[in-house]
Amino acid sequence: MNNALNIWVKRVLDILFYIGLVLEVLVPISLRKAVELVIAILGEHTEYAAINDHYIFAVITIMCAGAMALLILKELRSMMSTVIKDDCFVQKNVTSLDRMALYAFIIAAVKLLRNLIYFTPASLVTAAVFLFAGLFSKVLARVFDKAVRYKEENDLTI
Repeated sequence: MNNALNIWVKRVLDILFYIGLVLEVLVPISLRKAVELVIAILGEHTEYAAINDHYIFAVITIMCAGAMALLILKELRSMMSTVIKDDCFVQKNVTSLDRMALYAFIIAAVKLLRNLIYFTPASLVTAAVFLFAGLFSKVLARVFDKAVRYKEENDLTI
């Protein structure tokens, strides 16, 4: 197996994780500036202007979704470590896929809840994407679980 690509992907995930940590910490500070910039470009009547009216709620929901995204990246980094070791069909990866599904469903729920308070098209799209990502992760977890069982049975065969 070509490990160079796997190592490269793992490094990209590492970088994204640490960038995400910094961005997560900066949300309370940077959100107001970002909204001001969008309003300056699109005008006062953009749906994103509602963020200022619900600023604390916006910060909490964005940080909650961001935390879940960081947890997804953490699980992906863990899975890539097993791929690099050429031992990816292990129960640990099934657990990681199940956790990623849960995190994705939480992001979808947070984004849908946020749309009840103030609507933005991007939030609705994000909810849909993470709902499907969660479903995909659940299905993939079941596939990996079967593969792990087959591998374990094969390993026991003499």
